[in-house]
Amino acid sequence: MAKLQRTFLQGKMNKDLDERLIPNGQYRDAQNIQVSTSEGSDVGAVENMLGNTLQNLRSTGPDVFWDRTPGPFGLTNPVCIGVVKDSQNEKIYWFLSAADSSTDAIVEYDQVTKIIAPILVDVNGVLNFNKLNLITGVNILGGMLFWTDDLSEPKKIEIARFKAGTTDFATQTQVFSEDFIESDVTVIKLSPKQAIQITSEASLVSTTSNRGTGITPIFISENLGQTAPLTGSMPIGSTFTIVGGFSGFLAPGSVFLNKQVVLNTKVIQEDGSYLYYEAICTITALTAGEQPNQFDGGTFRIDSISADVPDNYLNWSIVLLESDPIFQNNFPRFSYRYKYVDNEYSTYAPFSEGVYVPGQFDYNSSIGFNKGMINNLRKIILTFPSAAYALPTDDVTAIEILYKGSDSNNIYVIDTHETSSGALTTFEITSDLLGPVVESIQLLRPFDAVPRKAKSQEVIGNRIVYGNYLQNYTLDQGLSITSGQVNASFVNSEEFLGKDSIKSNRTYQLGITFIDKYNRESPVFTNKEAAVIIEPNASNKKNNLTASTTISTVPSWADYYKYYIKDPAAEYYNLVLDRWYDAEDGNVWLSFVSDDVNKIREDKYILLKKQHGTSLPVSRANRYKVLDVQNEAPRHIKMEQSEIAFAQCQTIALGFTTNGKFGAFTSTILASDNLPFSSSFSGTGAVQFEEVGVNKRVSQLYTIKSGGAKNVTPTTPPVQNYLVTFTDAGIIPADRWLVDLSATSNNNVIVKVFDLKESDSPEFAGRFFVKVPKNSDFVENIEGPSATSLIQAGFNANVRAGSRAGGVSTDMPALPSTFEDRLSFGDTNGGSVTINKPRQNETTFTLVYGPVNANPTQFSGKQNLNVFNLASSFGAKVRFVNADGHFTEVYNITNVGQQQGYTRNGLTFVYKTFTVDRPFVGELGADANFITRIEIVSDSVPDHFTTPNPAIFETEPQDLADLDIYYEATDALPIGGLANTVNLDYHNVYSFGNGVESNRVEDDFNAPQIGKGVRVSSTLQIPYAEERKSSSLIFSGIFNSTSGVNNTNQFIIAETITKDLNPTYGSIQKLHARDTDLIALLEDKCFRILANKDALFNADGSTNVTSNSNVLGQTVPFVGEYGISKNPESFASFGFRSYFTDKARGTVLRLSRDGLTDIGDKGMSYFFQDAFKTNVEPAIIGAYDADIGSYNVVLGSQGISFKEQVDGWNTRMSYDPEFGISLNNEYYTFKDGSLWEHSNPIRSNFYGVQYESTVTPIFNDAPTSIKNFKTLSYEGTTGWTAAIETKKQVGTQGNPVASDPLYVPGITGTVSTWKEREGIYFNYIMGDGTTLTNFDAQDFSVQGIGNVLRHNAPYTVIEINGEINISLQPGDVIYSNNPNNALRVIGTVLLVNRVANFITLTAASSVTHPVTGDFMLFAKDSQVNTSGLLGYYAEVKLTNSSTFKEELFAVNSEIFISSE
Repeated sequence: MAKLQRTFLQGKMNKDLDERLIPNGQYRDAQNIQVSTSEGSDVGAVENMLGNTLQNLRSTGPDVFWDRTPGPFGLTNPVCIGVVKDSQNEKIYWFLSAADSSTDAIVEYDQVTKIIAPILVDVNGVLNFNKLNLITGVNILGGMLFWTDDLSEPKKIEIARFKAGTTDFATQTQVFSEDFIESDVTVIKLSPKQAIQITSEASLVSTTSNRGTGITPIFISENLGQTAPLTGSMPIGSTFTIVGGFSGFLAPGSVFLNKQVVLNTKVIQEDGSYLYYEAICTITALTAGEQPNQFDGGTFRIDSISADVPDNYLNWSIVLLESDPIFQNNFPRFSYRYKYVDNEYSTYAPFSEGVYVPGQFDYNSSIGFNKGMINNLRKIILTFPSAAYALPTDDVTAIEILYKGSDSNNIYVIDTHETSSGALTTFEITSDLLGPVVESIQLLRPFDAVPRKAKSQEVIGNRIVYGNYLQNYTLDQGLSITSGQVNASFVNSEEFLGKDSIKSNRTYQLGITFIDKYNRESPVFTNKEAAVIIEPNASNKKNNLTASTTISTVPSWADYYKYYIKDPAAEYYNLVLDRWYDAEDGNVWLSFVSDDVNKIREDKYILLKKQHGTSLPVSRANRYKVLDVQNEAPRHIKMEQSEIAFAQCQTIALGFTTNGKFGAFTSTILASDNLPFSSSFSGTGAVQFEEVGVNKRVSQLYTIKSGGAKNVTPTTPPVQNYLVTFTDAGIIPADRWLVDLSATSNNNVIVKVFDLKESDSPEFAGRFFVKVPKNSDFVENIEGPSATSLIQAGFNANVRAGSRAGGVSTDMPALPSTFEDRLSFGDTNGGSVTINKPRQNETTFTLVYGPVNANPTQFSGKQNLNVFNLASSFGAKVRFVNADGHFTEVYNITNVGQQQGYTRNGLTFVYKTFTVDRPFVGELGADANFITRIEIVSDSVPDHFTTPNPAIFETEPQDLADLDIYYEATDALPIGGLANTVNLDYHNVYSFGNGVESNRVEDDFNAPQIGKGVRVSSTLQIPYAEERKSSSLIFSGIFNSTSGVNNTNQFIIAETITKDLNPTYGSIQKLHARDTDLIALLEDKCFRILANKDALFNADGSTNVTSNSNVLGQTVPFVGEYGISKNPESFASFGFRSYFTDKARGTVLRLSRDGLTDIGDKGMSYFFQDAFKTNVEPAIIGAYDADIGSYNVVLGSQGISFKEQVDGWNTRMSYDPEFGISLNNEYYTFKDGSLWEHSNPIRSNFYGVQYESTVTPIFNDAPTSIKNFKTLSYEGTTGWTAAIETKKQVGTQGNPVASDPLYVPGITGTVSTWKEREGIYFNYIMGDGTTLTNFDAQDFSVQGIGNVLRHNAPYTVIEINGEINISLQPGDVIYSNNPNNALRVIGTVLLVNRVANFITLTAASSVTHPVTGDFMLFAKDSQVNTSGLLGYYAEVKLTNSSTFKEELFAVNSEIFISSE
């Protein structure tokens, strides 16, 4: 006999090949065995598999083990739904869902101590784990556990902190002494919703209500009791005393004592300009007054003084000298953010409005900047909203106070408040020293775009990456925003002080966003009704916007809302007018400071904002096109003219024409009699025509090209003819009256000839010139409609006489006799003249003058006496000037009372009462405490005059129609107040109440400006809706434990943080970091994504890797049309190899250095195809057993193992874990939420259940020959039993199944006992007893008998039709096969009568009985009568049920070739 041997050297199953083709060393099937065990070097040896042991140690104390009633950890039906290992700390963490106990948990296993501890326990429904949503995206980074289950927010905990707050599996975990809530465990962090409230002060020592500090000076008039005038001749160190009230100063002994103050004054000149003087003094004494916080005077020591201060009494303003303002060239904004315990930072709170303390409007035309737009800020008080210290969560450890200037996008940390030190309510800033800079990208982080849900997660480059995520929300866009505005007027106390406002002459669009609890924000939504127009006539108001919103359905996901504002206008500039000049073409040239030349462009428009010389706004018909811009003064206006001759003449018919370049006229005075006139017409002069008569119209100057006297008409008297040719284009339209006049008889004109020469006047230096059209509105607002109307308006009048500055007071002081030339509104110091000063709504005032008999010792001339006398003239025009230089309107004196006189102290005084044409109004308010000058004015207006209160123009901006940018305008407001009317916390200019609106420092070109806001948003062109980004990736900021940087909560959409893969390959199911690449496993494709590098493709398709700043670079597909289907739980990895299933394609894949390999095709393709089809379990669990180097995958109730060492599938497994993982070459699985270690020496015992170990080799040598398998032996340890089966098949190929008509049932035998021979266990093959189940008509033990002829009634005797088979003997079993091929057991043979052909049965079947004609067969006892098994091949199933280690090295069989 030949001996066949089967070894297990290849150590793997093969279910693909036909049984006859499976090579030696492979086997058909195996269960719970291992080949090439890690415990020894017996390569090729089969052994029963190690069992597993429950790990349930609670502590080393008295309570050693965790309770397992009613289930593991005292829970009911817990399930492990995810697992991760911490190799560095030798720990395993797994996720438990015990819905029947309403408990979710995260559990830790310490491999060193074997102790199991709960890390996070939730009995309050925070986590909401679901056993159908397995957690396959989980990572540990820097002691933090990150996970996502695609059911709720991605989450993160700091392991040690949460472990410290967890006691058992029945109590909610506590952090910071409170039950944890969702925001404690989310990746996204809560952010502050409200802005800081700002209080700005111009003084360090007082508030804005205190006078004498900041921008609120005290005015000290000379009549308050100066013992001597403060003059420039006074020596440094000398003192002077002021007696009078300092209302607003603090009490005696305050910080004002021994502090320096600044005294300022300005003296108006005859031309309307000012001279400015300054003194710096130290307060050496203060005298308390009767009222609290008042002083009756003080003593001052002079520290410095302007040398040219005149030697007379002046009115001074006094203000405390303090340090320089802070943020002088800036509009600082402030915000704050939270710092969390794990070093995450929240997004910024809404920024405050720009902090600025403008002064009083003072736009100087000589230097071209607005002193009112100098920041007088010295102290800022930040008041934090309640949410800043009633913190959203206890894991906020600090609040960083932030500053942003208007000149930079840098954000600075100016202070860090540790929450452990107490509540943060206010913070004071008195310097502009800054701290460290925050990275600029934070400004583009309005919220963190952390996915709401995500299927996959991985860490690459120390960043969290999510794939297949959910973002955005669905919003019913049926909303309506109603916009409004509030336009508040200035009050007298705010006169011309810059105030927060919204720019007029603009159309704003309001929008709204909706915000979830974690500050995720929708795009801006808006509607037509959300547009609001701030009309031009609101330029002198303090403007504010309001908004309210209605919506059909308030979004359930929104906790807050926020308003935004869109200002589509580009930047604009203010320009201060110096002078204007009539242009030669009828237009007008405007003169501006040269520093502003870049503010304006030809063909653009400028808007007149306020009148020249007044504080009246201009809001209509104020738009002027820029016709020309010249850097030098045009020659026309530089020509200085002087009249050299004139004559009264007569125009003649057609002497002037509309477009004519000449003028013809006559004179009755001959040229020889008026040589200065007749000889003056040359190319260097100009001529002007003035109408004689009522109208007295005057033409412009026309430059002379040629001309002069012509012929004489010999009439009586003779008439001299003149003809002048102009260099100008012709008679301008305004001078058409000359054309009309020449056709009338009343045609007398005065012809004036002027000499012209180019002037180098200082008024042209440092100026540029802009030509604009001249119209009636220009005349009204710049020139004035007439001299009278301008004078009536109270500004720009020629001052005929004015009282000395400081020479008029409310009351006539009681002073020595040397005092002279005084004016007052009364005299109660001995003169008994009641004070009657100009008061609002009154029409009279009294002037007292004196002493009239004093000698002029102090002043040259008697300036005040001149004013007193001029005012006494009927019809005189008078105006008043206060200490600030503000003019009243001009009033006509309509009545002068009788002059009266009196004497006191030897001095004579006179007084009169004056009546004016209307009640007093204007800048003086209800009284005139601060009138310091009286002026008598005339009706004439100086040409192109300059003024301390000049006209202001504004450049017209262009609309930025292509930019749909909205600026943050409110806090995040609770959604419950959506319908309420909200005042927007937004301003973009400072209004001065006179039409001027400024938005930049000093109104200077390119100076920092307040801007439109800090944080922006925009609308969305497509509907805003919830979106599943199934084939996209999104990643966080970086984590660096060394530097303390943790930006894993930062998902900044302004950066390139997303990457899209081809959606045709399905959704991303699993992410895995391999080396420095990110592996993305989609349903139908696998990709390698280069991380922090990119690939350059060569012409041949190969790639070169190059460094790149992109976090996720080039996407490189793996060859092969495979994916992971929807089973990320099947993924497992070890080293550079990864394994996963592809259910859709019915196979298992390995991803390694060589790409994708179909390992399901390694002898198991048919198996996996069938298994994936029939598996009804949704999950396919994959795990890697590092102990034996195998990938284990669970399909339904069975597992199967792929072993790299044999490059094949080596065994099936009886156990079906919920998850599996390896740590330090130890393999662990989970069942019912418990951890089991697979190192139990009790073999094949899993989860407390004992299983058998089996292996099925095949003897298939000479597969085309039928063999008789006689014996069976094996080499190994004891405890193995064997079952052998053969299949005899004729003319067939492949592996037919039972339904195949060519299928032949196997012939089986068993070997249950062995005889040991020299270490080999041996026995003969004993067939199995024949039964209906294994009945095989072709088996040697089955033979025919014949047909039934007849039988007796009890069916115990059967007569056969013919001779009985010689092999039939007692003990054989009789079978009957009727014509319908229904096989039946009849009974067991007792006797055989071959003479009569009768068979007697021991007992007939009570169920089945033979019928005449049935064919009878018998089966012999195979265990007694067998002579081996017949077949082409034999399958031998070896089984071992031992709990000890048993080995199997080879299986042998002795055969001979059958002659059949």
